[in-house]
This record gives sequence, structure tokens and C-alpha cells, in this order.
Amino acid sequence: MDKLTTGSRSLDELLGGGIERGILTQVYGAFATGKTTLAMQIGLLNRGKVAYIDTEGGFSPERLKLMAETRGLNADETLQKFIIFEPQDFKEQKRIISKLKTIVNERFSLVVVDSITSHYRVEKNKQSLNVELGKQLQVLLWLARKYNLAVIVVNQVYFDSNSNSLKPIAEHTLGYKCKDILRLEKLSRPGIRIAVLERHRFRPEGGIVYFKITDKGIEDI
Repeated sequence: MDKLTTGSRSLDELLGGGIERGILTQVYGAFATGKTTLAMQIGLLNRGKVAYIDTEGGFSPERLKLMAETRGLNADETLQKFIIFEPQDFKEQKRIISKLKTIVNERFSLVVVDSITSHYRVEKNKQSLNVELGKQLQVLLWLARKYNLAVIVVNQVYFDSNSNSLKPIAEHTLGYKCKDILRLEKLSRPGIRIAVLERHRFRPEGGIVYFKITDKGIEDI
């Protein structure tokens, strides 16, 4: 089983079969575009344990339980698969990511950092932070390769006045380490989202699929 399914046929097709193991996949987008729901769903639907670093308090056991139950899965078993970490600042995030080296093993299929930049963006000295962020990504990449697991780094956006568009935070630092990049966007129609493949190792870039967010999680339209 090489790739992890997203639970959406069109999204899996866009990604060439699902989320790749052994690399870092960046999922970014504005608030409420479905980033956390997607990350939780991937953990829910694939075998193996999930290390979930929740920096924004966005992980909801109630939501996960509902997603499991509406899909006919055992909610308690699902919740037990997830190991949740909640760093309160960037320094603690660094410690937790480093500690994963002693926690993660062959029984894990996924590591999620949601989001990797929420503590980063409130800190002052970005130059030294970029070096530290790069080191955290390096640890995550090491884990991905060593245990052949998938790593999803969720990222936030900021408004870039030069290009008059939303850009991912720490774009160059993350872009350097993340082989696959998926951008999620909201449409004016309520509940409808799009996923844009910004970068992939072997799939054409710029591909788009539509999806919706329901009690089940993320579903094809």
C-alpha cells in the first residue's frame, strides 16, 4: 500500500493515487477551506497510527467521531489511532517535533502538523526562525523516509500586496522541502471548495478538482 487515500476519488486522481509516503505534502489555504478536515480524514481512512500536532486547537475529537460514525466506522477505535500534541508556542513545537523521533515507529502511517506556521507567524525574528523551521521540516522528512509514512504540513496564507494574491507563509522554506503542494480555496457557493495541485513530482501542475464538506468530511461533488 504505497499511497494514503484522501477518501475522495477525484482528489486521489489529482494526486496520482493519494498522499505520497516518504515525502512532505503541503496543504495550504485560507481559513475554513477544509485543511483540517482533509488531514483528519486521511488519518481516519488509512491503517496505522497518526501523530497529530495541533497548533491552532482545530482538531476536534467530536468532529472525528461524527466523521467515523457517518462512514460506519468504529468511533472509539478511530480516536485511539490518533496521538494528539498541542504545542503552545514555536519553541514547544520544536521540542515536540524532535520528540517524534522517539515516538513514531512502523505502526504509524501519518504525521500531521496543523498548522506548521501558526506559532511561527507571531514570532519576531523571521531570519533565525526560517532556519529553525527548516530543521523541523528536516526531522519530519527523516521520519517520512525512515518509516515510509506520509507527512502533511498544513500551512496558512497571507495577503501579498505585490502580487495582489494570497501566498503561503514561509513559502520558500516550505517549498524547498515539500515535494507535493495542494492549495484549497473556498467558492462563493456555500460548502463547495476547490483543490489546486500547485506542485507534484510526476503529475501535471495546475489540475483542479471540486469537493464539498459534509458530516462525513470531504466528499466528491
